[in-house]
Amino acid sequence: MRILHTSDWHLGRAFHGASLLDEQAEMVDRVVALAAEHRVELVVIAGDLFDRAIPPAPAVDLLDDALARLHATGARVAAISGNHDSAVRVRVNDRLLNEMGVAVRGQVGRVDEPLLIQHPADGGPPVAVYLIPYLEPAVDVAVLRAMDDADGVLREVADGEPGRPNHDIAMRLATGRIRRHLAQRSTDLGPLRSVVVAHGFVAGGRVSDSERDLSVGGSERVAVDAFDGFDLVALGHLHQPQEMAGARLAYSGSPLPYSFSEEGNTKSVRLVELAPDGTVEAEVVPLGVGRPVRTITGALQDL
Repeated sequence: MRILHTSDWHLGRAFHGASLLDEQAEMVDRVVALAAEHRVELVVIAGDLFDRAIPPAPAVDLLDDALARLHATGARVAAISGNHDSAVRVRVNDRLLNEMGVAVRGQVGRVDEPLLIQHPADGGPPVAVYLIPYLEPAVDVAVLRAMDDADGVLREVADGEPGRPNHDIAMRLATGRIRRHLAQRSTDLGPLRSVVVAHGFVAGGRVSDSERDLSVGGSERVAVDAFDGFDLVALGHLHQPQEMAGARLAYSGSPLPYSFSEEGNTKSVRLVELAPDGTVEAEVVPLGVGRPVRTITGALQDL
């Protein structure tokens, strides 16, 4: 099954006071064209859809247009809220949209409700797409633990872990619920391929100046093994495209440069082939839109 992985659109962002909305619209055009050209079955937008919790109206209109046009290509769409987004605003109408094959998930309580692609074009097993919106440990750890308690399950992460809740604990609670649900669905439906979409900072990732810190003191880092057992993990938050555990677990990076630290980066999306046996191959596809950033140095009078 062919998947287009992108993230960190930051619609409505300005670059040192200059609006990027026109360039972001050009980016949307390019993503839609790629989805149609490559007959993509799933488009992933792994968080930070907007640049702030209350985005400007033109940015909201641009996302609405993007979702409609991507759906019109025949692709399913799986999007999540990031740390820049308002989870409440992002998830409006998600249940209704799910019936059309579009998931815009901002609700942690639905991490074990996948977008199910039952008849992929490659004839392989169905694909369950699990969406983990940005998790705020101070709130969501308690929510996830309460969900586990209500289900009477023995959690992978114990209540007695020392220190304050952190991102690793929150992510492990979420992925633990997904593993249990995936195991049950596989028992009921037969073999399933699994895709997890998440927004966070996986330990070892390369950062840039345009990402907002999630926390201090290293508590934002999530270990790679928190995502063990899934066929594909499509990540958002870090703005440089990079693989964390081979093609199976990777960041797509942002589609446009949002800081001078991204000078020289090729802005791109990932075109992923998820084989019937669950193996993954990926190609980085440059977008070629927007203006590059350049740093010019010299004496003040010369500049």
